[in-house]
Amino acid sequence: MSSLPKLFQGEELTVGRLIQRCRLEKCRAELGRGGPSGPGVSVIAQRWGFAHPTQFTRAFRTAYGMTPSEWQAAARDADATD
Repeated sequence: MSSLPKLFQGEELTVGRLIQRCRLEKCRAELGRGGPSGPGVSVIAQRWGFAHPTQFTRAFRTAYGMTPSEWQAAARDADATD
């Protein structure tokens, strides 16, 4: 076993889950600031290493309670009312 996974032994969060959480946070931030002409969900997902759109959507919904498209639309609506 390499030393990185050893650091996470006994922790609730695995190395893989920590990396995925960080990638999801970057996606969420980018989706929230894209504006009407910003990149689409699939472009952002690929940029942050999600090769399959369904995998990304499932992980995002699990983490944030809505799909990436719903998050992006809510952010755009919020920008429009400001």
